[in-house]
Amino acid sequence: MSPGRITNWGILGTGKIARLFASELALLADAKLVAIGSRNKAKARAFGEEFCVPYRYSSYAELAGDPRVQAVYIATPASAHKENMLLCLNAGKAVLCEKPFTVNAREAEEVIALARAKNVFLMEAMWTRFLPLMVKVRELLAAGAIGEVSQFIADLGTASPIDPEGQVFSAELGGGALLQKGVYLLSLASMILGTPKAVKSCTILGDMGVDEHAAVLLKYAGPRMASLICSVRVQSQRQATLVGTAGRIKIHEPITCPARLTLYRYPTKQDWHRQPTKAKRYHQAVHSVIKYCKRSRVLRQLRERFPRLLDRLLHGVRSTKIYAPPSGEGLHYQVSEVMRCLRDGEIESGIMPLSESLSIMRTLDEIREHGTEETLLNC
Repeated sequence: MSPGRITNWGILGTGKIARLFASELALLADAKLVAIGSRNKAKARAFGEEFCVPYRYSSYAELAGDPRVQAVYIATPASAHKENMLLCLNAGKAVLCEKPFTVNAREAEEVIALARAKNVFLMEAMWTRFLPLMVKVRELLAAGAIGEVSQFIADLGTASPIDPEGQVFSAELGGGALLQKGVYLLSLASMILGTPKAVKSCTILGDMGVDEHAAVLLKYAGPRMASLICSVRVQSQRQATLVGTAGRIKIHEPITCPARLTLYRYPTKQDWHRQPTKAKRYHQAVHSVIKYCKRSRVLRQLRERFPRLLDRLLHGVRSTKIYAPPSGEGLHYQVSEVMRCLRDGEIESGIMPLSESLSIMRTLDEIREHGTEETLLNC
């Protein structure tokens, strides 16, 4: 595919995420939505009219067989991802599939094997990974801004309304906290720390038969670990913290589409020795006063109201806020990566490789296998 050439896209599915994707696609000059596929003719027609899509199909097979479509975004429920990906890959279409990639690792292995055998592009649509702020996180880590990362702590919970027919609470459609929310956190943990060596987890099942809350503890090679909590029943802080030997990074909410982070740098011995004698005496005096007043209610209130100030005074921690807000809703960055890969003749993305999507699915399988509510007390 030559530089500057427009890529014709088709979408399988007409739900909320499909509509958002169609809106985001319009932000890219080198992408064009030419086809929509649905199992419902009326829905395909309505979607096409809303987004000015010229070709509207009442079956997924018709869209996959359209020679004008070069890339397909799969926006169907997770339970249908494998079948839909196989259909499009067999038709020679580049595929961007909404997360979770599949419902288990066995399905992921089958789809990946076909994509590689046919030499056709395939990528999981983990859009968070392509956002400007996440690019900045990777740059900071590569530059050693916080030293060696030892901990990743994250949570993602939303109070979703119970809808028996919606995919969030449907086991048949791939619902539950882990597949709907936890996959975001597991993907970030994978991006930062790689593949875990050991997994410990707890899940709490609800009346609908899916996990509504889940907690995961991951152990990696060396002194590194991740602690993740997700839920589809309660609203949480939806943020993350990366702790390293020389500092930490706080990714502010919402973790799925963040716009800012705070970088905290710990002082080194060299920093201390470089300080003028007056500055050293000042810090020593501050430490003495705080040590004397450590049980003071006033000091406790100061800690609560001005944590950054106390960090600076007590430990010399310097903090920097970094802003990198996405344009639009942020889904179009992953589309740009797909089209870059197509132009360069690549069948996988180095940012979201298939081996990593498979590794994440294997971790999810292990969590679900050993993290039932009955093992809660053993976590």
